Amino acid sequence: MVSTSDWVLIVYIFILVTIALFGLYTNELRKRKKFVPKLKIDFKKEYPYIVKPAGDNFYSINFGVVNEGNSKAINCEAIIEEFYFENKKRNLIKDNNIFPALLAWAAGPNYDYSPTDILPKAVKFIHIFYIATSANSEFQGKLIFSMKMGRVVPLSKSRVLLAFNNIKIKIVIYSGNAKKCEQYIEIKAPGIKRDNKKQNLQEMQIKLT
Repeated sequence: MVSTSDWVLIVYIFILVTIALFGLYTNELRKRKKFVPKLKIDFKKEYPYIVKPAGDNFYSINFGVVNEGNSKAINCEAIIEEFYFENKKRNLIKDNNIFPALLAWAAGPNYDYSPTDILPKAVKFIHIFYIATSANSEFQGKLIFSMKMGRVVPLSKSRVLLAFNNIKIKIVIYSGNAKKCEQYIEIKAPGIKRDNKKQNLQEMQIKLT
């Protein structure tokens, strides 16, 4: 027969074991949280976010995907999942015909649509659109999206060119081991011709919301 003192000892030991196991569990969770990759979309009005490609009429506008975590984010893909453009009444209209569209990882003149890895504290760039700067271009001061078969592509491979003044997009970054990164971005271009081509860049407004 188990005495009262034995039951007290058994309960005491059980409590100690439970506390120890819970401590190990929470410690493991903290470690996993500390070392998990964490993705963020970023933009600055400087190189390599703004790149002058071959030719003199357009600037390529890129956004950075930053891994703020402490481990590698694997198999990352970038997609424009929602696209809104401003109509003549200045209302935002959602486009469901051409978008969603896959974005390319921009590495110099090369565009890569394959899933990519992003190291801790590193950044990789996705090409989003162009802004026309030439005074002779009908697109000057507008946001230019170069499209082909559900992808945003370089101008040289474009089948469809879309020109806008004001837009709002939702970019989503998917990863094999990081939490999905979602970012709405509002972009406003001058929409008028300027003699000074850099003024188009200065007047372009980009807001991450």
